[in-house]
Amino acid sequence: MSQADKPTDWITMKIEPEIFEELGVRDPEETKREIAISKKTRQIRKELKTDPDNQELQIELATLMIDGCNYEEAVKQLTTLRNKNPKNARVYKLLGTAYVLSNHEDEALIEMNRARELDPADVEIYFNLGGLYLLRDMFTNAKDSFEKVIELDPTDTTAYANLAAAYDMLKLYDKQIIALRKVLMFTPEDKELRAALSNAYFNAERYEEAIDAAQVVVEIDDKDPQAFCNLGSCYSVLSMVDDAIGAFKKASELAPDYSLPHTNLGTLYANMGRPETALKEFKVAVELNSQDAAAWMNLYNCYKEVGLMEDSQNAYRKYEALMEGPAPVATGGENPANIPGGVSQTSKYAGGGGMEGNAPGMESLTDTDDEKSF
Repeated sequence: MSQADKPTDWITMKIEPEIFEELGVRDPEETKREIAISKKTRQIRKELKTDPDNQELQIELATLMIDGCNYEEAVKQLTTLRNKNPKNARVYKLLGTAYVLSNHEDEALIEMNRARELDPADVEIYFNLGGLYLLRDMFTNAKDSFEKVIELDPTDTTAYANLAAAYDMLKLYDKQIIALRKVLMFTPEDKELRAALSNAYFNAERYEEAIDAAQVVVEIDDKDPQAFCNLGSCYSVLSMVDDAIGAFKKASELAPDYSLPHTNLGTLYANMGRPETALKEFKVAVELNSQDAAAWMNLYNCYKEVGLMEDSQNAYRKYEALMEGPAPVATGGENPANIPGGVSQTSKYAGGGGMEGNAPGMESLTDTDDEKSF
């Protein structure tokens, strides 16, 4: 065997695209994909020179334009095709796709619904419509679309997951639970879906089941701080105080720069009548994430309870400025939401309860039992 034929000890492994971004270089796979699109586009254009009326080739060219992010050109191409043949459902579907990818959602809805009318058995049309309705916060329409996808294809796991998201927004928690349990039959190790199931049980006030589901998430990934935050919230609502404190502290241990565990822990201490201890946690929370409105609001209440009125008013002014200003943009520097699964809650207390209507003069923290949500 020659030297060239000898087995090698080199191991080929896939590098995540984010690594290339951090290094400031392009992902070779992305470059390869662009070259393939460009090569295929040249081939189709060449074929169209000899057969300019071939609609299948024209549709394929428009598809390549979409794949290459040339959405305006794709819209022009597909609009011409639609005008020539107003009964082609595929053209309407592609045109709707080009519109939504170029942030023209109103036009996308028109084209997608026309595609649905022309081909009511096309699963992909209903799926795309459902996604578009979710983007537009039209959750009832999204629910109907994804239910239709599942009716046509009961094995579409992504449709079940998206249907569960629509149910969640409509507060149809029992239906959300059913949808999530079905999709988890196909993907039992999916951490995000398991976490969503725990949240759904929590919102449906089925707390024992919420704890069971949250514990499964921790078993799947015992390094996920958000998983421990959610588990702590489940323990809190059942007054399992020691377990809740342990879960929140574990989340902080895993992610020292993550503010939410401190906000949740402070809320728990405050509701236990320990405002001084709660103050320490809320101070840490706002130091880590100055955009955490829940922490500022609870900080205001705690300062007020211990008689530090000037500090209390300063904290409320911070809260008020956050609630009146634009929604904060998550960045890597201040860690508002850069932990996997983590959120920076700006409209609810970490342990539950809405902020609307709160103002100076409140006598106590909102009880976590008022509105039970993570």
